[in-house]
Amino acid sequence: MDENAHAIRVLEFDKIKEALRGLASSVLGREAIGELQPYTYAQAIRGALAETSEYLRLLQTRQEPSLTGLYDIREPLQRSRNTGSILDPAEILIIGETVSAARRIQEALRQTAQTAPRLKVYGGRLVPHPGLEDSLARVFDDQKSIRDTASRDLSRIRKSLRQLRADITRRLDRLIRGSFSDYLAEPYYTLREERYVLPVDARYQSKVPGIIHDRSTTGATVFIEPMRLVEDGNRLMDFNREEQIEVRKILRELTAQIAERSHDIEQNLEIFCRLDEISAKAKFSDLHEMNEPVIVEDGSLKLTNARHPLLVAQMGQRSVVPLNLHFPDGVRGIIITGPNTGGKTVVLKTIGLFALMAQCGMHVPADPGVELPVYKRICADIGDEQSLEQSLSTFSSHMNNIKNILETADKDTLVLLDELGSGTDPEEGGALACAIVEQLYKQHCTFLTTTHLQELKLFAHENEGVDNGAMEFDLKSLRPTYRFTLGLPGRSNAISIASRLGLPQHVIDRARVSQREQDDTPEALLSRLSEEMRCAEEAARKALQERKSAEELRADCERRVESAKREARHIIEKGERKAQNLLSELERRIKDLEKEEQKFQQRWKEKLDALLKESKREAPPESTLKQLRAGLKQAKKQVSGSEPAPHVAKYKRTNWRWEQLKPGMRVRIAGLTEMGKVLRVWPDQKKAEVSVNSMTLQVKQDQILSVHETQHEPTVEYLSTVQVDRPDDAELSVDIHGMTVDEMTPIVERFVDRGFRSGARFITIVHGHGTGTLRREVRRMLSEHPVVRNFKNGESFEGGQGVTIVNLSSRM
Repeated sequence: MDENAHAIRVLEFDKIKEALRGLASSVLGREAIGELQPYTYAQAIRGALAETSEYLRLLQTRQEPSLTGLYDIREPLQRSRNTGSILDPAEILIIGETVSAARRIQEALRQTAQTAPRLKVYGGRLVPHPGLEDSLARVFDDQKSIRDTASRDLSRIRKSLRQLRADITRRLDRLIRGSFSDYLAEPYYTLREERYVLPVDARYQSKVPGIIHDRSTTGATVFIEPMRLVEDGNRLMDFNREEQIEVRKILRELTAQIAERSHDIEQNLEIFCRLDEISAKAKFSDLHEMNEPVIVEDGSLKLTNARHPLLVAQMGQRSVVPLNLHFPDGVRGIIITGPNTGGKTVVLKTIGLFALMAQCGMHVPADPGVELPVYKRICADIGDEQSLEQSLSTFSSHMNNIKNILETADKDTLVLLDELGSGTDPEEGGALACAIVEQLYKQHCTFLTTTHLQELKLFAHENEGVDNGAMEFDLKSLRPTYRFTLGLPGRSNAISIASRLGLPQHVIDRARVSQREQDDTPEALLSRLSEEMRCAEEAARKALQERKSAEELRADCERRVESAKREARHIIEKGERKAQNLLSELERRIKDLEKEEQKFQQRWKEKLDALLKESKREAPPESTLKQLRAGLKQAKKQVSGSEPAPHVAKYKRTNWRWEQLKPGMRVRIAGLTEMGKVLRVWPDQKKAEVSVNSMTLQVKQDQILSVHETQHEPTVEYLSTVQVDRPDDAELSVDIHGMTVDEMTPIVERFVDRGFRSGARFITIVHGHGTGTLRREVRRMLSEHPVVRNFKNGESFEGGQGVTIVNLSSRM
């Protein structure tokens, strides 16, 4: 898109690319960003935007692949293909890091395939070379040095070198401490040209036979290799040469392996360039809270809370006034007017940059849902482009740019013109500007232009397909608001701005007088029309707001009515269910009563039969009558259930102190009939471990009724006998319907105790619904009972809240 080169420059897109380059991880990525150009096909643009969005998700979830170890190794790769070439160890090492990066990045993208399917494709195209990585690992150690084990010959040579150096240094140490000690300038040895030498005082150099390899700057010290070490020094040099030859052999073999894989590695470099470019776009989006735009193909353009990207990068998103702009149906051009320094040019640059960024696969600083068409050409004439070299004035330069634009503009072109018609006579400039706008409209391109010319304002007002737009100006503060309004022309407010800038007041007054004398000019009429339109729009806005409020109120009322209907249906259904439950309960009780009546009749008949049989025996009349009366009374008591039921003895709580409780003592526990033995005491928690009839319980202080020192249980009078051994036929359900709290308490206590001793896991207490008093008292007793693990309501078929299912602790 060569037509875009001028627009890219005047819209300052290069500054966007410069910011991206600063976020790239490698030279490869920075180079790719420098060559970034807009795509011209919707599918390619959507794909590039989706890649940026995928990488952004990886960044935000910290799953992005590490792009470290990417180097520009194209030049050494090229040299590796030359016959017999040998790469430096440093070059081989960075090639190795780049080769390892392919495997590492491929694995990272494979793990994020569901989050980033498009990026996974790039990972699939990477070609890792684990064999080459292994070869490099065998040659180089963690310090990037060649290992002794890189080859068998190198290991042998370096072993000989170490042994020879150790022998030479030992002999030098003996010479320094021995025969040469008086002739040395300093007691040490050093190297000169890979030869071991001694620093000898120049006055005694004749005393030390050997080869002079160097002298000090002053000449006072000469560096002599002792003659007795010369032969060893020669051997050392030979070993060094052998080592260099072997190292070159190893490096030549590695270079050959790299050359064999150079084409794959170069392909990986291209993918690295693309991934680094995408990562920089994602980082830029994340840094400035950008969003992916929607690419449309119907030509519509819609910006919501859009901010100039460079201003966002410089000032922060919150400090930039957002732009809201859209092209109404049938409108292809907008004439933007308003005060100087009011933000007209910023609007043009924002739209141009958004188009360029989106078509390069970048997110934009705006709310989600921004809609942008695809432009094959973006043409812009912005700013003062006066050229002294070409002898062009500002006006001439603008006309030259517009000529080029008109030659290429079509339906796929976005045209941005700043201060159209300026730089010449206003009357002629206005006529020329109207003709240019009319031609742009005929060529079906999308265009926006800024101006102060009243002719263009009238043209937009009178012609369909072209609309006015204004930058707002605050007449109270005499400052621009930088907010854009569509459908109304703006005023320059030059006199107000000049007054704010300090122009002499008498000049301002004279200007206002002249302005009032021109109240009948087209600009004045247009201004009044704009004010009337503004008032009409404000009235329409208020009416729309009131309508919206009324609709919300109606919707709220409908929701309330529907909610009331649902609540009524719920109440009716609940009442029906409750009535059905009551009927079922009543039927069950009637059946129970019928069964009890049958039992009563049977027992009464049996008792009467027994009495009649007894009456046939001979006895004094008075004693017989007395006996019959006693028997009848006893039978009535048994049938009616008025005879007191056996129950456990009730024990009262005695006053005792926690400090006196010791292991071995006997204690009485609430809810149990038998005494227990204390096994263990936790003073801090005020809990004790107690053994009761082969079971072990942990009880709290308030569950212990009394404490006894002796092993003997205190004498207690029972109302009736209680069975304390394990019952084999314990009932798993008890019915306490209609009882008082005092009546049911001993029955429930005995029932829970028998159920626990029988080893039952679950038992059922039927107390009915009623007022809920029985249910509350029963559950209070259960919550304090030491053998009750938990309890719950019965299921609907079991009686619901009229039944309590008790889960007992297992015996230990």
